[in-house]
Amino acid sequence: MYSHDPRPTELIPDPDPDSAPPAVAVGSEGRRLTFRASGLVVEVEITGTGDARRLTGRLAPRQSALVDVRGVITVEADELGRFSADALPPGQLSLRCRLGTNADRPQVTTGWVTLRSQ
Repeated sequence: MYSHDPRPTELIPDPDPDSAPPAVAVGSEGRRLTFRASGLVVEVEITGTGDARRLTGRLAPRQSALVDVRGVITVEADELGRFSADALPPGQLSLRCRLGTNADRPQVTTGWVTLRSQ
């Protein structure tokens, strides 16, 4: 059983000096974000524009989880920690990860970022 800090995860800065989280512009190549909490890393990539925006991600260490794209959709991460969600609207985005397979799953929540409309 993993023990996680209940505070929101920390956004690890993008090495690109022109980037300015928490507002995230997603171009044709996409945008990668990494969040870190005690014992868990949440990596996501956001690609596309408008209604065709897609989020793919993974959890490290690898584990199954329910991942809430808060206010949008809940998806399952497989046993390798992989998950995805389609049709992300512009606006505020945060993830809540309910780890493991039992009913009393520990939860880890990312901070909020803003997906700007293109």
